[in-house]
Amino acid sequence: MPDSELLRLTIAEIAPLIQAREVSPVALTAAALAEAELRQPALNSFITILHEQAMAQAEQAEAALARGEYLGPLHGIPIGIKDNIATGGITTTVGSKVLRDHVPAADAEVVRRCKEAGAIILGKENLEEFAAGATSNNPHYGAVHNPWALEHIPGGSSGGGGANVAAGVTFASLGTDLGGSVRLPGAFCGVVGLKQTFGRVSQRGLLVTSYNGDHIGPMTRSVRDSALMLQVIAGYDPLDPSTVPVPVADYSLALEQGGRGLTMGIPSNYYFDLLDPEVETAVRRAIAALEELGVASREVSVPSMKYAGALRFSSMADSVVTHEPLIASNREDYSPDTLYRTLAGQFVLGRDYAKAMKVQRIIKEEHARALQDVDFLVTPTTPSPAPRIDAETVMVGGERQKVRGPGSGLVSRNTSPMNATGFPAITVPCGFSAAGLPIGLQFIGRPWDEGALFRIGQAYEAVSPSRGHWPALD
Repeated sequence: MPDSELLRLTIAEIAPLIQAREVSPVALTAAALAEAELRQPALNSFITILHEQAMAQAEQAEAALARGEYLGPLHGIPIGIKDNIATGGITTTVGSKVLRDHVPAADAEVVRRCKEAGAIILGKENLEEFAAGATSNNPHYGAVHNPWALEHIPGGSSGGGGANVAAGVTFASLGTDLGGSVRLPGAFCGVVGLKQTFGRVSQRGLLVTSYNGDHIGPMTRSVRDSALMLQVIAGYDPLDPSTVPVPVADYSLALEQGGRGLTMGIPSNYYFDLLDPEVETAVRRAIAALEELGVASREVSVPSMKYAGALRFSSMADSVVTHEPLIASNREDYSPDTLYRTLAGQFVLGRDYAKAMKVQRIIKEEHARALQDVDFLVTPTTPSPAPRIDAETVMVGGERQKVRGPGSGLVSRNTSPMNATGFPAITVPCGFSAAGLPIGLQFIGRPWDEGALFRIGQAYEAVSPSRGHWPALD
């Protein structure tokens, strides 16, 4: 099979070929590195490509196979790591000039687990500066480009990972999601993006994290691959107090159950209130397709979502606390957008922070109540398809809405609430705009029940109009 075809397989498809020694981890990694170099000028998806380290890992993976040691589905699989997740001995910049020379002493826990499972780390991926935004227009390392339309954003802040998975460079990428930063690139790049339950995956080794709602999650080409990645990175970490010792299910069992017998909740307010018409059409068609698969539907209400804007106050305050020492030492190395957005957090009063936490609690309770009567919620992932890289605003709901910089919240409008609740959510491709830009469908589930999201995600994926389509990069 030619390299170009191998690189377009899913993890679930290529893993048996590696296990049977029909595909060599060394040859596969060399092909992925060559593809990374080929696509880098157009996509700008990496900050660092790890040629020597990746090939050394691949040789170790091949030697293990020769000894009869197969580590599982990630054995010999090239993946990407967002450049705000620590990699021992390798520069981890967080997309900033401030940390351009920062070399962590040890791998993040998720990186350690991926390596232990045999994955090959292809490189550190480009992102929004300090992971603070939804575009991946990085002022220091250059903008990441969407492989479906190079003049459009890939979503942020994990844009490099979304672009690489969609373009056939990496088989999966680990990103971080504080307001939708895995699910937004998932939607805009036409791949699967997962934000699992808060506490399911260790944050140890995640740089400049928020204390409230940050997650490390996978971007993959299929729902099954998302389940394979979560199976590896999930689990209690005794050195990370944010993790919870809840047993990790065997997600492969959920994947085989299909959608029949499930009930979806369709929110009657907020999530469908501000949408591009093409997004609403694609999502309504997806809901109809789910009903044809035997999924029942009912309307649900989350009335306090009208106060969702208040959640920004707590995230602003969190941000200024994590950045405070870096601003004191390296203020001149910040871009103006990131600096001004961050400094605003110092004006959040304790009373305002407490009110934001109260709103967060109420919204969490309302979603929990709605999920007592249904198995999952279904919403659009983003209000519009991917804006242009040079766009300051987009037209949605008959008005101009900001898409970047301070005061922009449109892009993450439907994703950020689940960072506040901690509930799991996944985006699955559900079609394209007239301009050929991907559109995402979001499923929201009960805490610790990622299996239900994989179950419905795979059932829908089989009938999605996005299935089998690839960006035309050549």
